[in-house]
Amino acid sequence: MDVLSLLGALLVIVLVLGGSYFFTRWAGTRLNGGLLPHGGGSRMRILDRISIGRDQQLLVVQAGGRYLLLGSSADRLTLLTELTAEEGAQWQPPPSDTSQSRKAPDFGALLQKLREKNTDEKR
Repeated sequence: MDVLSLLGALLVIVLVLGGSYFFTRWAGTRLNGGLLPHGGGSRMRILDRISIGRDQQLLVVQAGGRYLLLGSSADRLTLLTELTAEEGAQWQPPPSDTSQSRKAPDFGALLQKLREKNTDEKR
């Protein structure tokens, strides 16, 4: 009798853990973590991101008609620079209805252009 009650308790634990796992996966994908309205924001998009260290990222964000280069860490978000409309247009995805395929922008090359632009402005 003790073996059956032990197996029953083990089965209940497995069912609870399995149910918790599948519910959190469903909630994470369907509810967007509860932070954004369903379907995401229509005026703000992250166009690209690159990890530069533990909990540190560079982000290219489109907010309305503005393009921003942001630095993100575990405890803060910093505006590094605002990109011009021409620089921001390089980050836009290609239109899906055209047959020509555009190459995605090289993050390193664009970052180098921004560095050169900033050093020219400081002179």
